[in-house]
Amino acid sequence: MNSEQILQQKHSISNQLLINKAFFGKENCLKITLNRNGECYMHFGMGNKKSSSWVWKKIKFNDSELGSILLVLAGKQKSASFFHSYNNASTQIWVNRDKDYVFLKVKEMSKSLSIGEQEVLRVLIEHMILRMNLRI
Repeated sequence: MNSEQILQQKHSISNQLLINKAFFGKENCLKITLNRNGECYMHFGMGNKKSSSWVWKKIKFNDSELGSILLVLAGKQKSASFFHSYNNASTQIWVNRDKDYVFLKVKEMSKSLSIGEQEVLRVLIEHMILRMNLRI
């Protein structure tokens, strides 16, 4: 194996997903991932009926932001918001609770989560925060 192949293999291993969960709606999707490098991403997707394809917005989250989302999921906060800037593009993210539903929104893309989906997301986020900080 030459040095380029070794680097490609290391890159492939570090980007392997430890968590890859999608919450599909009728025309939208929220996907949350955690890779071996301890990087958490949420992907907001909207289906395009005409082309049968998806348009995705990928956002990286840190452990403090995930902690704020947990507070909304637990009903201890009504909302949380974040502002990200990367490569001259800025994104505002909102997380809101309304009765039994939690809504995650980025610009024109949003996803509502039912009570069961909220519980799954809560468990995954708790696990992610541990993985991000303990590197286990």
